[in-house]
Amino acid sequence: MPLSLLSLRVDPAVIMAPMCGCTDLPFRSLVRRFGCALAFAEMVKDRAVIEGNRKTDELLATGKGDVPLGVQLAGRDPELLAEASRRLEQRGAAVIDLNVGCPVPKVVRDGCGSALMKDPALVGRIVERMAGAVRVPVTVKMRTGFGAGDEDRFLEIARLAEAAGARALTVHGRSREQGFAGEANLDAIRRVKSRVRIPVVGNGNIRRGTDALRMMRESGCDGVMVARGALGNPWLFREIRAALAGEPEPPSPTVPERAALLLEHFAGMAALYGPERAAHRVRRVTQWYVKGVAGSAELRNAGSRLSSEADVRDFAARFAAARPQADVRGAIPSSPDPGPPEGSP
Repeated sequence: MPLSLLSLRVDPAVIMAPMCGCTDLPFRSLVRRFGCALAFAEMVKDRAVIEGNRKTDELLATGKGDVPLGVQLAGRDPELLAEASRRLEQRGAAVIDLNVGCPVPKVVRDGCGSALMKDPALVGRIVERMAGAVRVPVTVKMRTGFGAGDEDRFLEIARLAEAAGARALTVHGRSREQGFAGEANLDAIRRVKSRVRIPVVGNGNIRRGTDALRMMRESGCDGVMVARGALGNPWLFREIRAALAGEPEPPSPTVPERAALLLEHFAGMAALYGPERAAHRVRRVTQWYVKGVAGSAELRNAGSRLSSEADVRDFAARFAAARPQADVRGAIPSSPDPGPPEGSP
């Protein structure tokens, strides 16, 4: 089922979440191949976008086929966020999202991310300024609350964001207090859906195609956003597409297929960052791919010490020869620490 955001048609309505340190251009290229209809770049700060920060420019690197591209902004000043939105539209962003959900302490201390859950009126003012500054759709990604005692505040934020011009809401079915622990609250997503007329996207605990199908059926949401479940497993998008279409579940990737895709992932990183930087950046990525094989602890340890392209190729060959021990589907890597985006002031 497609998701319509102004003139942008997302079909099927399966979206890759913005994840700091994860969703760069090489990663987005892979998930798009397996059926991701809309992918977000890593979160960026409003001031860093305006100032043309070098590292922020790298986070926004894109290329042929990387469309439609969503960009998520963090901040709390309506004017800065409006100006940053204009800059992002000029750079080709198809969707601009306001982060009202990041739970990381250093982001929250700046009054950004999920800290905005405590001030619904400010969220409304921000969305109004952002939506008035650009022609592309402005959306909001939020949680179900900040902490104890504000259980219904997310509904007020949803109402104010819609009134201010938001074209869609993504609801991560956990509070800031929960972080990434526990099951997503599908009833909270359903409650948001019942309060607004704009599309609502559900997020949280999507590890299998059946998880996406269940979320849409039980919450009534219009689409799903995938996060950690896709790390090292872009095949998840193929599985979700099949589930939503009522088709048989595709086979799980073999270990050699996973090793081959890791090499492709590295090749994309080398093209963007250069081979030397890529060999260091891929260390984290190897941890995503090797889950569910015999000797994964030794592979994780070896992956953390890579320092050259030759090392990466040797590692991939060793990984390809490993014996499968568990189905990769449903295996979620440990929550990455997103922190503030690189280049943040």
